[in-house]
Amino acid sequence: MELLHAFFKASPMAALFVSLAIGYWIGKIKMGNFQLGGMAGTLLVAIVIGQVGVPVDPVVKSMMFALFIYATGYVSGPQFFASLNRKTLSQLHLALISGIAIFGYIFVVAKVMDFDKGTAAGLLAGAITESACIGTAGEALTRLGLGAEKVKELQANIGVTYAITYLFGMLTVIFFASRVAPRLMGIDLKKEAQDLENSLGGTGIKLAPGQFEAFGQLRARVYQVSADKAVGMTVADLESRFDVKVAQAAHLESRITVTPELPLQPGYRLALQGELGAVFKAGNFIGKETTNLSALGFIDEERDVVITNKALRGMTIAQARETLDLKHRFGVRATRLSRLDQEIEMYPQTEVHLGDVVRLVGAAEDVEQAARELGYSQVSSKVVDYVYLGSGMLVGILVGMLSVSVAGIPVGLGTGGGCLISGLIFGWLRAKHPTFGNLPASTAQYLRDFGLAVFIASVGLATGSQAIAQIKQYGVTLPAIGIGAALCSCLVMVFYGRYALKMNPIIICGAISGNLTTTAALNGVMEVAESSTPVLGYTVSYAVSNVLLTFLGPVIVFAV
Repeated sequence: MELLHAFFKASPMAALFVSLAIGYWIGKIKMGNFQLGGMAGTLLVAIVIGQVGVPVDPVVKSMMFALFIYATGYVSGPQFFASLNRKTLSQLHLALISGIAIFGYIFVVAKVMDFDKGTAAGLLAGAITESACIGTAGEALTRLGLGAEKVKELQANIGVTYAITYLFGMLTVIFFASRVAPRLMGIDLKKEAQDLENSLGGTGIKLAPGQFEAFGQLRARVYQVSADKAVGMTVADLESRFDVKVAQAAHLESRITVTPELPLQPGYRLALQGELGAVFKAGNFIGKETTNLSALGFIDEERDVVITNKALRGMTIAQARETLDLKHRFGVRATRLSRLDQEIEMYPQTEVHLGDVVRLVGAAEDVEQAARELGYSQVSSKVVDYVYLGSGMLVGILVGMLSVSVAGIPVGLGTGGGCLISGLIFGWLRAKHPTFGNLPASTAQYLRDFGLAVFIASVGLATGSQAIAQIKQYGVTLPAIGIGAALCSCLVMVFYGRYALKMNPIIICGAISGNLTTTAALNGVMEVAESSTPVLGYTVSYAVSNVLLTFLGPVIVFAV
């Protein structure tokens, strides 16, 4: 023990990375379909290592939390602001009611059980698996003028209580959303999902993430004009008659510029693009297929595009396709739609949200033109706009420093709250004006994961002997109360959502997962439903609750 203490005292950084390595290894272990996850594993390992006494650098801890919370806001910004509209009013309403139920439960329990502020905040963070609450609540404690040792003790209580209640809260939400909620609402989850799919125009074909219907994709064939009936016909006439696109044209060894008015002449070779049946019909009409590709050749591309075109807000997939007509105007197809990294089935009646990411497939030039109509391209880039990133972080820190006096206590957002607000706004501005502020998705994900992991490890290492004292004092009480907190919110959402808001039960099950920020619960609901439709209730709820619950951390600290 003394040897370890001496080693970690000489190199505190080693304790962080040991916690990360072992924690994520434990988090990967599967028990049936359940995994603890890297963050919870890291915190548990860090608490154990912290018993030997490890100095924690507060600057590193604060910096990593600020990076995590800023990146979270930056990624969620476009979807968060896009979700604030009339069509998502019921989901926004449910998120607010869920937050009120959680706060009310924890406030009452904390008063009855005489929990200190740290234990109450840790219960909030663990029961609803909202790790960001640890940071915002911990910062709020420093504003109460309690003294350094007392603040350190209460912050340690946050981490320990979070670690104790996290697993029980997560399991409760997973089981409730997928098994209990459907029974309380008297529904068959699988049948309800099928009914919702049918109402959205589903075909019944189940596609795994990344798959698409091959026979519905664009095909290209080259035909030589030889039929008398085709000679003199314009490109526009051919395209409208057979529902194809003349992608390129050539004569002998020279490329011909394709225009709608171009008349077809004997010997012209046309590269026709469209659905296979339509291409065959058009090709047989103008002549015969040829393998002569000289002077012809084009590159197909698959590109992800963020939707920012305001004209598409609230449209269904069918309406957007009819309005934009990408297939005929540009010769491209949309094969995938995602929202907050969750894939959305592209049923005809599925609504399009600003900030959604659509995948386009077609000729490279056509994809480029179609992308401009929709929004901006997520072109792979490793370049980070550090001016924008640094400015966003600085604004967040400055906003966090602002405070107002309430009953003699300075109340403010703190660095965490400030960086979250800044991230939301800077992410939204980037989506509106994509010419600056690049932060590649992979980089943003790294900042979120690594920033939170180091912060969580720092919290665990700082608990020291306080962890044992907390466990001895409350024993099994904290897990039971954590289960109660999750259950309280889940029950309120089921009955309020079903009978007051008249929401679709599938959307409610997805919203329970999103409002309690438990992606594992969403996966459980989709597995039972054998459908991805619960995602429609998850994304808006997750975007809103991620912000709402983060700010509940300081509220609990000030209220208890």
